[in-house]
Amino acid sequence: MLREIIDFLQGVREELKKVVWPSKELVIRASEAVIIFVLFFSLYLWIFDLIFVKIISLVFNKL
Repeated sequence: MLREIIDFLQGVREELKKVVWPSKELVIRASEAVIIFVLFFSLYLWIFDLIFVKIISLVFNKL
C-alpha cells in the first residue's frame, strides 16, 4: 500500500515536469480579459433586469 502511494506521487511529479506553464504576462492578460468580460456581462444583466422589472411592474399595475 505504501509503495503504491510512493509510486503514484513519483508519477505525479514526472507528469508535472511535462506541463508547459503559461508565462506571467499571459496569465495577467487572461485574468484581465476575464475580469473585463465579467464586469461587462454583469452590467448587461443589471440593465436588462432593470428594464424587465419596469415592464413587469407596469403590467401588474395595470391589472
